[in-house]
Amino acid sequence: MKPTPPKGWQFSRPAIVAREVTARLVGPFLGYYLRGPKVIGAEHLAELEGAAIICPTHASHFDFSAIRLALGPRYRRRLSASAAADYFTVSRTRWFFAAWLGSFAFRRHGRGDDSFEAAAGLLEQGWNVLVFPEGTRSMTGTIGPFKPGAGLLATLTGRQVLPVMIVGIAAVLPKGARWPHRAPVEVRFGAPLRALPGEHAREFTARLEAAVHAL
Repeated sequence: MKPTPPKGWQFSRPAIVAREVTARLVGPFLGYYLRGPKVIGAEHLAELEGAAIICPTHASHFDFSAIRLALGPRYRRRLSASAAADYFTVSRTRWFFAAWLGSFAFRRHGRGDDSFEAAAGLLEQGWNVLVFPEGTRSMTGTIGPFKPGAGLLATLTGRQVLPVMIVGIAAVLPKGARWPHRAPVEVRFGAPLRALPGEHAREFTARLEAAVHAL
């Protein structure tokens, strides 16, 4: 049985087009605050074979915007980010913005079989799926320990995983900040990884974490 992708207007063709139009209009404004961002390792994007799991570090609400700018139109057009399930229930405003960005609910606690099925379904339909392997934003700007979720998704689907480090983003909009500050940001892409036959999710997660730290 094929995994079932999540349903919602955010995955429709009009929403995809609207996001790209908005990205082209708002992109220069975001780029001003991120001073680019400067992209390192863009050649690794050409090594992706179909839809992939994108795993960046997480220190700011601007992380997703930085990733979208760095990926460019080709790779961001069908990009969906996993968002904490409770984020969709806090308020209508948060629900709208999470959906607008093409996000899907991902449960961080308890059994999350349906969350992994949703992610696998999106990958099957050609969507790149963004998963923050730390699970939550860093309080200090330093990289936190990786949770096994990304590794589990990689071992279950066999999809490539793109390691990404975002440098300097904590100075733009760190956790708890209300307004952005202009600061130089780098988005560093590493070579794609793929789970080895029989590799345990935690083993792959450790390999992914080492690859990100090496960027």
